[in-house]
Amino acid sequence: MNLRELSDAVLIEPKWQAVWYLTNSTFASLTCLALSRWGYLPWDDVTALLLGFFVPLGIYGFKSINGWYRYKIRYGTYAVTEKNLELALELIDKEEWKRALRYLNYILKIMPGHTRALYYSAVCKEKLGDPIGANTSIGEYLKNNPSDMEALALSERVTKLSK
Repeated sequence: MNLRELSDAVLIEPKWQAVWYLTNSTFASLTCLALSRWGYLPWDDVTALLLGFFVPLGIYGFKSINGWYRYKIRYGTYAVTEKNLELALELIDKEEWKRALRYLNYILKIMPGHTRALYYSAVCKEKLGDPIGANTSIGEYLKNNPSDMEALALSERVTKLSK
């Protein structure tokens, strides 16, 4: 996982958010401990560790309650989906179907009728050997774009595979 994917995972997945904030709090507590032992902070070891650990978590909690981490709301749904679509298309070019599908599923979670995400989701599912999922995605796509020749060809391929 590269740095950009990790930062996107921290925004999307709660487990990565927990890892990120617990790691930051641990480093903050160790920094406070070192500073107090060197005489830069007037605290004993336990106070330094506790304040260093819980103050960053408290700040995160405050920001979270006030909605400062709700990027979909702050930046708009369109911007978030386009960023994720761009990342998915880069991964599709590298033929990393499973990782691309993760971004496409996130887009479809926010905007269920996103046509490009539906199409590329069907492509990824076909490549991953999931013809039923691909057929579902391409069927939704074809409801809005019934004359798309590439999509019709994809639909025929996955229909044959699912039988």
